[in-house]
Parts: sequence; C-alpha cells; structure tokens
Amino acid sequence: MPHTYIRTKSDYKAGIPFQKAEHDFTLIIFGASGSLAKLKLFPSLYQLHLEKRTPKDFKIVGFARTAMAQEDFKKEFADAVRAKFKDMTDEKILASVLKNVSYFAGQYDSEIDYQGLKRHLEKIEKGKEKRVRLSYLSTPPSVFDAVITCLGKAKLDTKLCKMRLIVEKPFGYNYESAKALEATLTEHFEEQQFFLLDHYLGKEPVFNLLSLRYANPILTSLIRGEYISNIQIHGLEKLGTEGRANYFDHVGSVRDMVQSHLLQILAFLTMDLPEKITCESVHRAKRNLIESLLLKDKKDSIVRGQYKGYVKEDGVTPKSQTETFVALRLFIDDLNWHNVPIYLRTGKKLKTQLTSVVIEFKPQPLQKNNAKLKPNKLVIQLQPAEKIEFHLLTKMGGSEVDFIPLNTGRPIYCSGDCLDEHSRLLLDVIEGDKMLFLEFPEIYAAWKVVDKITEYFSAEKPSLHLYEPGSLGPKASDQLLEKFGHTWHNSE
Repeated sequence: MPHTYIRTKSDYKAGIPFQKAEHDFTLIIFGASGSLAKLKLFPSLYQLHLEKRTPKDFKIVGFARTAMAQEDFKKEFADAVRAKFKDMTDEKILASVLKNVSYFAGQYDSEIDYQGLKRHLEKIEKGKEKRVRLSYLSTPPSVFDAVITCLGKAKLDTKLCKMRLIVEKPFGYNYESAKALEATLTEHFEEQQFFLLDHYLGKEPVFNLLSLRYANPILTSLIRGEYISNIQIHGLEKLGTEGRANYFDHVGSVRDMVQSHLLQILAFLTMDLPEKITCESVHRAKRNLIESLLLKDKKDSIVRGQYKGYVKEDGVTPKSQTETFVALRLFIDDLNWHNVPIYLRTGKKLKTQLTSVVIEFKPQPLQKNNAKLKPNKLVIQLQPAEKIEFHLLTKMGGSEVDFIPLNTGRPIYCSGDCLDEHSRLLLDVIEGDKMLFLEFPEIYAAWKVVDKITEYFSAEKPSLHLYEPGSLGPKASDQLLEKFGHTWHNSE
C-alpha cells in the first residue's frame, strides 16, 4: 500500500522539514491516456495534495490523441487513484484534485494543436506570471522528437521561469540515439529546462546508499576493494512484461534495467565520495565511475535468458531472441577496485521481487584455514523491505568448535519526509533541483557499456537459456559465478 502520511501539528513542532511545491504550477502530461500516467502520475499527484504539498493554485492538463470528454478524463484520473489507494482513498481530497484537472486532445506532431493547448492553458490559469509550467513526456519514445519540437516552437514559458520538460527513460536505444535525443532537446531548450528522469533515483533507499556511506565511518572504511571478494547487485522481478511486451521486446533486460537502474545503484555504491554533496559533484562522480567499468572476456562474463512462454505473449515476435534475464560480470578500472568482480543480475517472471546490494568480504588468513566458515556479507536490501544486515558467524554451544550464522541488522524505514518516487521527483522539477535526475555524460557512459553487450549479442549470438517462470533464472547464471568460486546471494 502506498505511503499516505499527512503532516500533523507534532511534526511542525518537531521542526521536520517537509518538501512541498513553493510555486503555483501547471503540469501538462503528454500521453495522459497511457499506463505510466495512470499507474504512477495520477496517484502521485493525488498523494501530493493529500499531504498538503501542493500550492493554492495548481492545474493538471492531460494531452493525448484520443478524443475524450472532460468528465470522462476526470473519471479515468479518479479510477487510477482508487485503484492504487483502494479503500484508503479520501474522496474529498480526490474531488478537490479533480477540480484542477482538464483534458486537451491533440496530435503530438501538430503545431496547430499546441497553439490550441496554449490557448487552453491561458483560459484555465489565473495568472501565468507566478507559476511554473511543466511538460511531462509520458509517451512512447517514438514520439519524443515530435513532442519536443512542437513544445519548443509553442513557447510555453512564464515570467517566473522557462518551461521545464520532464523526459522519462529510455534515453535512446543506444549511444548514437541518445546523442540524437540530446541534439533535439538542445535545439529547442536550454539545459536547465530539461529533466532526465530515472524513477529509481527518486526511491529513498537508492539515494540512501550514498547517504549511508557519508554518515557511517565503518561503511566508508569497509567499502573498499582491498577488503571485498565480490559485489552483487540484484534487480529481480516477479512480473512479466505486463502490457509492455511490444516495447520490451524491442529493448530487452540489458537496455531496460542494466543501462539505467543497476548501473546507477552501482555508481552510488562504489563511486569516489565528493567532499560535498552537490548536484555537480554527484553527477561527475557517477559519470567517472561508469566510465571506468570494464567488461572482460564476454563469453565468460555474460549469461542471457528468456522465460518459457515469453514468445507466446501478445506483442512479442514468435522467434524473439530478446533476453528477459541477464547476468553480468564487470570490473572497475581503478587500483582501489583491482580484480574485484561485480555481478549484476536482473530478470522477469522470477521467484521473488528483490532489489538488493550484497558485499561479500574476503576471508582473512585465519578464516582461510577453515573451509566450513562462510564469508561475511553486508546486505543492503532496497525492496520489497528496506533493511541492512551484517552476515556474521557465532560459535555453537558445546565442546566442539563449530559455527552457525549470526545475522545482525534492522529495517531502514524512511522517517520524516517520505514520498513515493514520482511525487518526490515532481516536486524537485517544480523547485528546479536536478540532483536526482540524470545528465547526458553519465547516460553516454552507461550506453557505451551496454552497447558492447548488445553488439556481442548481435555478432556472436550467445546461447539464450530458457528458464521456468517462478525460478531464479537459468542454471547458467549460477555457473557464471561458480567457475570463479562465488555463488549468488539469494534472499528469501
């Protein structure tokens, strides 16, 4: 169930700072009839109003090609909120939001329709000089260029600031298409106007990886290559393509999950810590880390898989070679991380839903003499339950010297100012804060890593291992680690 915390008088007395929209705003959602808008954006906007984070005057405008009456669109908005919050929906709050919701039907590539949108905005807004206008591209990537171009020509700036454009991943299909996307954006907008959104970065536990390293000297000291045997990052999903098969079959797990989510998690975990956390220093450190990644011996470092029955799903090519699972072995080209393997694993239709980081420590000479001793680990689980654990060993009772696991840890619940990722990121855009967004240099660095993998798929056509839905992926994934003396950490 989504977070539904409303501030109380005690919160104000405690001095807990709560992020809220400091300016009136108008949010235009392009692709408002699509799944992203219904699953994420509509509920997030309702949550912001529920928690009193919206200003007195805000407007939400849906833009899509489908002709629709105003009341029909408001019903779709309300149904999406009720589907997410179920019996916890506050109908009075929802009705208050709906008063600010409207719809405009138009073609994504029609400049005339954007002029009509501009007139619609002027009609519903009380005064544009004191507000921020935001445009959210909740559309298929195939129409990004058309929307960006027409928006640029429509000139939706206000006296307060120039219009801000939110583009959600994917940022291209490869390095070259990402460059083309940047060229289109910079032709029509200034850099400070566009916000490149990967929703994983809005998740509190992801950015908390960096915060934990800053706040805890023990972690700062331990997360160093000289102490670490290997690092594992898991992004496992129970669900399949869930209505996205047509899109997913074109990109696969490497482009969908590794290029963005998993490499960003890896960057927060292993990048050099800047002296101060600023937008510029964090982006620079992430870029430097991703640029240093090495993929050695591709044949021995990549396993791809596909769950049985995938090719029978609507929207999937009958003989599709698209991977729904991938396991990788990477290295960081840095003396501090010399010869420390980093294993990434992600897939769909698996046994469990899990996003986690596992750091396995090297045995010291005393431990090497006892083969029964399992390695110590630091496990940081990001979802479903957020927690941090040290995996240690303790002696069993009796005269025999034997050991059993001792896992010590606790949940790392968000406390204070907690929001879901899209709500958090929308507020950041209204404020003009790019800390939790991407910049093109780090996107290019990630594509250079991923392009080597996908080019290997195309040129060498490595085996596509079939696996059972509800399993942990193909056996070849386990063998990838076993031949180097490691095993996957499988949390239950």
